[in-house]
Amino acid sequence: MFAKNIYRNVYNSIKSRHLRVMALKGMALLNLPIYRINIDTNNTCNLRCVMCYMSLEETHQTKSQLMPMELFESIAQQTFPQTRFLELSCGFEPFMNKNFLDYARIARKLCRGHISICTNALLMKDQIIGEILRENLLDELIISIDGITESTYNAIRVKGNFSKLLSVLDSLKRQKEDRNKPIVRMNYTMMRNNIEELEDVYEFVKKYDIKVLQLRHAKLTPPFSQLFDDSLFFHKELYDSVISKVKKQFDNDKNRSLIHPPLFSENQSNTTVANKQNCAYAFFNFIISSNGDVNMCAIGSIGNFYQHSFKEMLKSEKVKDIHASLLKGDYQALCKDCYLVNDLGDVQHKSTFIQEDTLPDRLREFKIKVETEKAE
Repeated sequence: MFAKNIYRNVYNSIKSRHLRVMALKGMALLNLPIYRINIDTNNTCNLRCVMCYMSLEETHQTKSQLMPMELFESIAQQTFPQTRFLELSCGFEPFMNKNFLDYARIARKLCRGHISICTNALLMKDQIIGEILRENLLDELIISIDGITESTYNAIRVKGNFSKLLSVLDSLKRQKEDRNKPIVRMNYTMMRNNIEELEDVYEFVKKYDIKVLQLRHAKLTPPFSQLFDDSLFFHKELYDSVISKVKKQFDNDKNRSLIHPPLFSENQSNTTVANKQNCAYAFFNFIISSNGDVNMCAIGSIGNFYQHSFKEMLKSEKVKDIHASLLKGDYQALCKDCYLVNDLGDVQHKSTFIQEDTLPDRLREFKIKVETEKAE
């Protein structure tokens, strides 16, 4: 995990897209893995979190889909040996795939880099936890937890069960014992209705032996206009006060780390947060859906594994044109809908938190799929 943080900080400290791309090319020449691959083996979730597209009716009008093992193996052979960071889930709940660990075993065999999953953990039975640990399938287990009291957690993570979550965390801690891996990371999406609970979060992560706490602002778009007032952009002093207290607790613990957006009162020139102007995600970050579609970061689709190989996609005129435009500095049109890389280095602007004219990428994909299925 600490190596992952080092890579992130080094990347963010390079204030030039050209230099970032040169560094990536240099790593590739040295046969070092460079890609960040986010792949979903299914398109379903067991929760309906209030700030997530999975809570919207549109997302449930498409057919549930499981990536065939044969397709996953093909993708893995083409991409995983060159992948530095592999996330085996990025938009859905991985354990909705009942055979998910078989996919993880293939990943462990082929990937030379860091393997993680993001999950709500509620479907992780004792047997699943045991197999992950015994077979060393994951380097990092990321658990999304947006409240540390039952009332807050269950209100935000609709259909969730806080008591069940705690039992999973207990089982994970008990079975993990003295193993170093996987590192357990807690993701926490911050809003007005859960920010104050963070004052007690250090004791929570300590109790369950969670090594990393990553805090994120809710990235809100038009389908979630009812939550706009909950954005911490409108509660700056409260955010700064709470995070300052939390930071002091983590600063005194060498075994745990805190990752958080900058304070509103912080000198933004001192931050290393990614921004669109220097972003090189389009050169290494790819999102693969359960139907084989490949997205280049948030820019959009570059192909499908059923029709083209990964090499063919990367050598396509579309990808070449996108890369050329970005290296010229023409990123505004390509990246205008991006909310993967929020310009959090500039937290004084509302658009950093609320993008009133942007439709989330996932929801846009769902709408396209619904229209396609109806046409068929």
